[in-house]
Amino acid sequence: MTHTFRRALVVFLVMAAWTSQAAAQTPSTVPSRSLVPAAFPRWDLSGGLGMLNVSTHDARSSWGSWNQKFEYRTGLGRYWTTHLRTDISVSTSNRWDDIEVAAFPVPGVAAPIYTYTNVEQRLTTVAPALTWQFRENTFMHPYVSAGVQAEILQQRRLRSPDIFRSTVASGPPIDERTTTILGRPFVAGGFKSYLSRSVFVRTEGRVALASTGPRQVSIVAGIGFDF
Repeated sequence: MTHTFRRALVVFLVMAAWTSQAAAQTPSTVPSRSLVPAAFPRWDLSGGLGMLNVSTHDARSSWGSWNQKFEYRTGLGRYWTTHLRTDISVSTSNRWDDIEVAAFPVPGVAAPIYTYTNVEQRLTTVAPALTWQFRENTFMHPYVSAGVQAEILQQRRLRSPDIFRSTVASGPPIDERTTTILGRPFVAGGFKSYLSRSVFVRTEGRVALASTGPRQVSIVAGIGFDF
């Protein structure tokens, strides 16, 4: 019984010494838990599809109304704090056609002769913005944005003598391309909703303004990720 007790005591002392040695080495081999939160992602990249309403004033049409087109948009954002970021987005629309009607004077004819010109158009927009995002560490992040967008309107005016012809005269042919660039202030707002730690869906409404009121209204939904 005495020998058994002695052997047990030796084993106990050896195990105690090994445990104390391992415990003494633990702080140097296992990093301690930091109380500083992990750095948040600095960038986000997204793409989306939506509907764009363009005033015919911006499309240089002679009649006042709105054109409804698809908008394809991609955007890049840079966070400076967990709430403040700067953004730049580039969007384009599908092509649409318009008809331009103009009087064409003919010598010796009292009644006006009208020509009809087909106008092919596409709008591209480059929009830098400053964004304030509300909330932290929640599923849905509402935000508001403001900036000035550059509107690049590409037009092709095409008229053939076969488009309009009468017994009196026909309009002269036209085939010309123009590019018009305008600057419009805009305001926007939307929601950034996370599907995982870095993947999100974004919905946004944007209104571009002129002195007489809204000139463009768009609603775009898309998906993106933080990195």
